[in-house]
Amino acid sequence: MWLSIWMVCGAPAYASDDNKTSESPWSADISLGYQRLGGNSDSQTINNALTGQYQVEQYSYQARISLLQVEKDGEEDKRKTELESQANMLLGDRSYALLNATYVADRYGPYYDDFMLATGLGYHWLQNAKVTLSTEIGPGFRYQQPNVDEIDDDDLIMPYSVSESVIRGQARGEWHMLDNVSLEGRSIIISGSSNTSVEGSLTLASTITEKLSIKITSKQTYMTYVPPGLKNRDSMFTVGIRYQWL
Repeated sequence: MWLSIWMVCGAPAYASDDNKTSESPWSADISLGYQRLGGNSDSQTINNALTGQYQVEQYSYQARISLLQVEKDGEEDKRKTELESQANMLLGDRSYALLNATYVADRYGPYYDDFMLATGLGYHWLQNAKVTLSTEIGPGFRYQQPNVDEIDDDDLIMPYSVSESVIRGQARGEWHMLDNVSLEGRSIIISGSSNTSVEGSLTLASTITEKLSIKITSKQTYMTYVPPGLKNRDSMFTVGIRYQWL
C-alpha cells in the first residue's frame, strides 16, 4: 500500500530548460550519515534515506523514505520509518496544485502510526539558477494511533487516537552560494484541533564530484502540546554524504 503511494506522489520540481528536454525524467539519490538526537531523546546513530523523482511536462512526482534505528546497551532504543510523497501539477508559470502524503511509523515516538493526506496550492516566488523559493498551503486529514506500549516517564507519548482535519503549510528555498556549495531550508506547519507542530530544517551541502556531495543538516521540531514534564522541542543534527545514482 505504502509503496503505491510512494510511487504515485512527489514534491515541487522546477521546469527544465529547453536544452535539457532530452535528459532522463528520472532522478534518485541515496544518503547515509551520522545523526544525533536531542530534546526528549539523547542518542546517536547512523541513518539512511532514499529519494526518487520523476518529471514529465507539467507533472512532477517525488518520494522519500528514511530509516532510523538505535540500540543502547544491547537493547533497541529507537526505530523509526518515515515516508513522504507528493505529486504536483503546474497550473501556470509559477503556480501548481499538489497532493501530499506522509506516513511515520515510530516505535518509540508519540504515535506508533501517523498518517496525513493533504492537498493544496503552491507558488514559486523565486526560480532562477541562484535562488529558489516556494510556498504551499492547503487542507488535509491526519490519523494517529497512540503508542500505548511505551509508557516510560521520559517518552513523548500521546494517550489518545486522532482523526481530524488539519491545515498544512510549507515554505522551501535553496540558495547556491557558490558553484559547489548550497544552502537549503524547509519549514512545515501542520495545525489541527489536537495539536500544532512546527518543523524547520537547514542543510548546507557541498559538492565533491558530479554525483557525490557532503551535507550537514540541523532540524528542529516543536509541538504545542506534550504530556506534562516533557519538552515541546526536539532537535536532530545530521552529517552525511549524498550520492546521486540516477
